[in-house]
Amino acid sequence: MEESKIRDIAMDMYKAAEEERRIKKIYEFVKESNKIEGITRDPSKEELEITHNFLLLDRVDMEALHTFVSIFEPGARFRCKPGLNVLISTGAVINHRPIPGGPEVVAKFDQVVGEANAGAHPWIVHQAYETLHPYTDGNGRSGRMLWAWQMVKQAVSPGLALGFLHAWYYQSLEHGR
Repeated sequence: MEESKIRDIAMDMYKAAEEERRIKKIYEFVKESNKIEGITRDPSKEELEITHNFLLLDRVDMEALHTFVSIFEPGARFRCKPGLNVLISTGAVINHRPIPGGPEVVAKFDQVVGEANAGAHPWIVHQAYETLHPYTDGNGRSGRMLWAWQMVKQAVSPGLALGFLHAWYYQSLEHGR
């Protein structure tokens, strides 16, 4: 067999192995993100596909996040209108009261997404996104997706290799929070 053919076969095998590792990381990320929300089932094909496609984006925009949320939380609504308010609570204890739904949510959402695209640190963007809580549901998983996208795009070590919770822990320490 020609040396160039052997090289091509080896390269194809390497690329296939890399893709298999990437798919496994995506599966583990979605499973962990769902588990944080108390969802213990295996990720669906649609969840894995939208996550894979999201990670391939050059830039994140409103449409990409709306599409992502629609797969994970089909009934969730973007809080762009007055009255679309949410509370984050544990039982009877209110942990956080995001700004009321309306134009300010849209403006802050655009700002957070702009910062993500501009290369702000994933930890800071994630904190701003979760504080805003732009959707009526699905904020945790969409916020973690935005974080993962930034980790991949910015090649922040350790990327997705450690998983969200492990990497988030170290980023929290790094930022003194």
